[in-house]
Amino acid sequence: MTHEHHDPSPADLVIIGGGPAGMSAALMAGRGRLATVIISAESPRNAVTTASHGFLTRDGAHPSELLAASKDQLTKYKSVSYADGTVTAATRAADGFEVTLAGGRQIATKRLVIATGHVDDLDSLGLPGIKDIYGSSAYPCVFCDGFEHRDQRLALIGREGAINYAPMVRLWSDDLMVFTNGANLGPADAALLEANHVEVHTEPIRRLESEDGQLRAVVLDTGQRIERDVCFISEEYSRPATTLAQELGVTSSPNDWGGSSLDADNTGRSAIDGLYVVGDARTGFSGLIAAAAEGAACAEMIAHEIAAERWSHPVTT
Repeated sequence: MTHEHHDPSPADLVIIGGGPAGMSAALMAGRGRLATVIISAESPRNAVTTASHGFLTRDGAHPSELLAASKDQLTKYKSVSYADGTVTAATRAADGFEVTLAGGRQIATKRLVIATGHVDDLDSLGLPGIKDIYGSSAYPCVFCDGFEHRDQRLALIGREGAINYAPMVRLWSDDLMVFTNGANLGPADAALLEANHVEVHTEPIRRLESEDGQLRAVVLDTGQRIERDVCFISEEYSRPATTLAQELGVTSSPNDWGGSSLDADNTGRSAIDGLYVVGDARTGFSGLIAAAAEGAACAEMIAHEIAAERWSHPVTT
């Protein structure tokens, strides 16, 4: 039986999501002495990886190490409460929002930050064998993992996205092949790849052959086996981890890389008063350091707003 529990007074801020965007927002909110609750299901998208890269001072750290350090550093900020749990609903209320957790706890808040990120849907790729190597020798982000595989035999798998991504991937290795998995390329794209000495295979992929998480070869439907060490995926295959923002009325628009982003500015402010969306939840893929920066900027902006409100309406005693 579930018993509802209402927190006694509204929080200044509730943050849903404990990734780099959410935890960074919580840290800055704590430093601003804002009454903050951060809720995390502790199921990060990057848990499949062995190391996180590109985060200044923590380059190469395991994702679980980053989460543990973030939680530990929040403990000195007494205005911040960390809740390990899952949000089942978020609704608008007369003076802000009400958030409900599995188990029945309900939290009222004046402002709400959604930082729930994306989850990967590998099945949508139609690539037999991808799950055996994802996070160990198959990746979505060449900035995140390309350096560790520099000068190796790289496969770039995708259709239109591969054409735009190929120039980037070539920064890390000259041994690059594009696999379109059954899609044909236009003559101009094919000619540009050829001019840059990138071999293209348009046949459907039968499977990704691997051993102990290490890609060995891309096997085509023709039976041809092409040895590769690492593959990068340029297709869109993630989806929002929650639909909380959409349920509250946040709209979305197409982005520059073939997906869609929620309609909020660079600090996360949406068109709905008091509602913010940051990190991967907003863009689909931000990268660790960009997501953390966005979370921090969002919380700092909220602190400015709250300070101005309190200054304009002083409490009389």
